[in-house]
Amino acid sequence: MLLLLVLACTSATDSADEDTDPAVDPGPASVLGDEGGAFEWTPILTDGNRLSDPRDLGFDTAGRLWVANREDDRTFIVVDPGTDDAQVERRRDGYAEHFMEETAAFSFEGLSGEGKYGPEFGSCGESENTYNGMAPPNEFMGPVLWTTMLDVFAEEDPLGLGSHLDMLHQSPLCVGIAWEKDNVYWVFDGFHDRIVRNDFLADHDIGQDDHSDGVIYQYSEPEVKRVENAPGHMAFDHQSGMLYVADTGNDRILRIDTATGSQGKKLRQGDEPIDTYAAWDDVEWEEVVTDLDKPGGLALHEGTLIVGEWGTGMLYAYTLDGERIGSLDTEVGDEALYGIEVGPDGKLWITETATPAVLRLDIL
Repeated sequence: MLLLLVLACTSATDSADEDTDPAVDPGPASVLGDEGGAFEWTPILTDGNRLSDPRDLGFDTAGRLWVANREDDRTFIVVDPGTDDAQVERRRDGYAEHFMEETAAFSFEGLSGEGKYGPEFGSCGESENTYNGMAPPNEFMGPVLWTTMLDVFAEEDPLGLGSHLDMLHQSPLCVGIAWEKDNVYWVFDGFHDRIVRNDFLADHDIGQDDHSDGVIYQYSEPEVKRVENAPGHMAFDHQSGMLYVADTGNDRILRIDTATGSQGKKLRQGDEPIDTYAAWDDVEWEEVVTDLDKPGGLALHEGTLIVGEWGTGMLYAYTLDGERIGSLDTEVGDEALYGIEVGPDGKLWITETATPAVLRLDIL
């Protein structure tokens, strides 16, 4: 069903203009705008669109907005988001009770390389695989590969297993995902409290179930800590090969050098055979930002880290070395700020569960 969006604006937060010296370097730019400057939030989706418990969001190569709606395992797809011509569609995959159960994170960064089914994306869910409470948990969960082709996603279902292109099942309770290259995705495995590198290699085609070529490395360190029902998002820097992680339960942002380390012991595979499931040891990593209050949302944009504090609803901007260069109070309240993403328009977009809403930040 298609719905036309009606845009509305909240009241702006104003501050007095300050004199600036053009000879002074203002430092790195931030999508959060000037400290204390005026801004407004523009609603993109609300409960009027049947939004309920939205978690993450992302943009495809056509500029369409995708939103994971956790409560009913549905996905919102918005054409021309944030405009008067915007159209909204809600879709539920044919086997969403497994492949989209409790979806916590999306990664659309890999869209520069098109596969057999066009641009693809990854998702993962904070689930132990209960089929929406219909079965005991068996931990048979992990990242899922999808296409953004609208005639396939949540439309094709050749074997009764929905439209997914691939899945690996060694990372239940996943709360974050980030694309590296090809069919390689990193996840925040909240069941084992580890960072895991998943390589789907060749996808198995629409709705199939042969995952035997998968290669999975569970990082021995750093140990991370999931907070139940909170995001733990990640961002991969393709220039440096560094992986940034919102380590929610340990109140910090981590940086992992993915070019370091070596394969360790083999790990026990659960419920399906795959090519490789092993530890990855001797990794170089460091804390970039500490003393946060349950950081969860994370976005990397033009050399700036944007961090969303799930604990407070605050947004912070940092250099890649952890120097704070901006902040903004979303005013959505505690434990409500989830996904954050810089859109094709260069503006910050967020999901929040208090209203609930998908919002765009407009700097005035």
